[in-house]
Amino acid sequence: MLVLVTLNLLPLLVIGIQIAFDLDQRWGVVGYSLYKVCFLVPPIIYCRIQGISISDDIFKWRNWRGCLKPALYLGGLAVLIFWGVYFTLGDFLLDKGMIAGKLGDQFRVTAGTVLLIAPVTVFANSLLEEFFYRGFAFGLLVKKNRWIGYLLPAGVFTVHHMLFIHHWLTPLPFAIAVIGLLTLSLVLEFMYEKAESIVAPWIIHIFGDVAMMAIAVTMLW
Repeated sequence: MLVLVTLNLLPLLVIGIQIAFDLDQRWGVVGYSLYKVCFLVPPIIYCRIQGISISDDIFKWRNWRGCLKPALYLGGLAVLIFWGVYFTLGDFLLDKGMIAGKLGDQFRVTAGTVLLIAPVTVFANSLLEEFFYRGFAFGLLVKKNRWIGYLLPAGVFTVHHMLFIHHWLTPLPFAIAVIGLLTLSLVLEFMYEKAESIVAPWIIHIFGDVAMMAIAVTMLW
């Protein structure tokens, strides 16, 4: 279990190093994406050593049909919540001009390129995160300790995202973002457990990323 906990925390360590040494500015996309190696390589090595099948024990593709409808409903609800909060409270809570500038500087996107990057973020990046946070971290930890299984991956998922955007936010939107990310992660874990398939949380995650990319487009334009 200690190894699983360590692997779960590893992305935060790498993100901290990236930020401390400003690697996204020095190395561009490679520097920013370095932490994503932790989502793939260490889990695959661990599963190989432990005799865990990625396809059968983590992805569980065979169960996708039974979880499709609730995942679509929850994904649609996530879009409505994200857009509802942004379009009703965004002018009050956010400095949109500053955030648009940060998006351009930190993620190397402009109004002209954001739509080219969006499919990678929406589909590939969300699948990578779901493999790590739900299929690997949650799926294996929850079998050993239910409280740690639910709370640790959800907390790491939340901190991971907040490390990149915390400096964009004042205390109130920061608190809203933390609560939103933590709630989303717990819902994704619940859906993974109930549906016994990574497809359910992945679909919900895709909807959430579509909503956030649409918000990013409105800010950049």
